[in-house]
Amino acid sequence: MTPPLLVCAAEVEGRGLPSALRLGVGKVAAAVAMSEALHRRRPAWVLLFGVCGAYPEGHGPGSRLDVGDVCLVGDEWLADEGVATDEGFLPLSRLGLGSNGPFHADAERSAAAARVLAAPIVRGATVSACSGTDPRSRELATLTGATVETMEGAAVAWACGRAGVPWVQLRCVSNRTGRRAAGGWDLPRAVTGVQEALRRLEAANWGM
Repeated sequence: MTPPLLVCAAEVEGRGLPSALRLGVGKVAAAVAMSEALHRRRPAWVLLFGVCGAYPEGHGPGSRLDVGDVCLVGDEWLADEGVATDEGFLPLSRLGLGSNGPFHADAERSAAAARVLAAPIVRGATVSACSGTDPRSRELATLTGATVETMEGAAVAWACGRAGVPWVQLRCVSNRTGRRAAGGWDLPRAVTGVQEALRRLEAANWGM
């Protein structure tokens, strides 16, 4: 079995994991760094891991996760690429300028990881600006049907798709989206959670 190229966005997510490539936070940093890495060395597959926000109950049709929950992201959407108008949001696809998604993860590896971790497979929304108000959280959750929100998922998926490299995304919830004072923020718990999940997958020889 072939091990993946491990990637994360922020230094804190990969602390203690020297083999993990830090991409940087945000869509631009992630897409550029991921593309460069795939050009230097073509891995058999990529495992993106890190923390995420979760849309609270009532903010959209997606399933609900809370702080500390681990999940696999089965498909990603570029949630805010397009034009905001008085009549509503126009995604790239409506403008004839490209696709907002879905960008699909490796289904077999994602399902196997979900079984090992007893974790759900959910939809992800990738944004340039995270949802720090309830109206914005509801808008994006309703628009995408996503359960979790990140700033890199779809960018990594796009780069991997262009290179023909399968990808899997593992996340642990650090906060609920919407009003920040009600977000229940716990970044250390989420970092510990996602790293513990990585160790469990490694011990199970999953996907390796």
